[in-house]
Amino acid sequence: MISFYESGDSMIAALQIQDRSSPHFLQRLKAVFHPYDMTARRRKYHKAAVLHIHYHDYRGKINWQKLSPYLAGCHPSILCDKNICLDGTPYQRFESHDYTRHLIRNFVTDMLKKAALPPQALRIAYYDPMAAYPAMVPALADYSTHLTIVTDMPKFYEKEAEQLTALYGFSPLVSNSPEALTDSDIIVTTEVIDSAWPLSAQTIVFTPQTPLVALKGTILSEYCVNIPYPYQRLQPAGMDNVYFLSALYTLCGIKDMEQLLPYQCSDGQALYTADRLIGRLASLRPSA
Repeated sequence: MISFYESGDSMIAALQIQDRSSPHFLQRLKAVFHPYDMTARRRKYHKAAVLHIHYHDYRGKINWQKLSPYLAGCHPSILCDKNICLDGTPYQRFESHDYTRHLIRNFVTDMLKKAALPPQALRIAYYDPMAAYPAMVPALADYSTHLTIVTDMPKFYEKEAEQLTALYGFSPLVSNSPEALTDSDIIVTTEVIDSAWPLSAQTIVFTPQTPLVALKGTILSEYCVNIPYPYQRLQPAGMDNVYFLSALYTLCGIKDMEQLLPYQCSDGQALYTADRLIGRLASLRPSA
């Protein structure tokens, strides 16, 4: 049996499929006898191992029976394009926002530190419905005395608020209503936004994914970060940096990736560096 697994590995599979099926009769006839080509290459650094599988499909149908031996020992969450159908297989596409939370925290806190605005100058809100990432709160509290937390678990965050009062001398507002976000200059969330928020056109929102609804403001959901050199050779060609880093962090346990700082972010149309956003923030409340 084919296996690329070695003891002690945290091996993940990156599946890249190229559809070479053809409507022409002779090509279809050829595909009956030669339905696919496949190559697999294993690359490793430190405790991360990535199995690169290139599958050239000539029939318009993936032969999972042939693929499965190659995937033995790999994590069942596969790195692949969203358009690849994994229904009926024991695998699923890797998806997680756990790592992006750290990138958002790093970018926002670096931006606020560089801005050096008085903590009374900005109104910052944090939306965390399930209290999934409370570490964001003290990171934001360093830069604003007007801090609002919107959550479906207010009792949890009320305890956090008590600790902040002891440390910083002010208590953040804890609410379960998105209406509390209305007057915010900056909103940070580590969850996908799936409902309309009452925002102004000047609001800057940091989120891990494009919202499922239309919102006013500058909605930043894409983050640009460089992959550390030793891990670059593990990255499949053409794969998004954040998606790949997220897999290294979540599936392989490479926790050092938490410290990486995005050099810019995007709303899907324009690119924003920290300096560009700082200019926006400084003009919001010039009298503060």
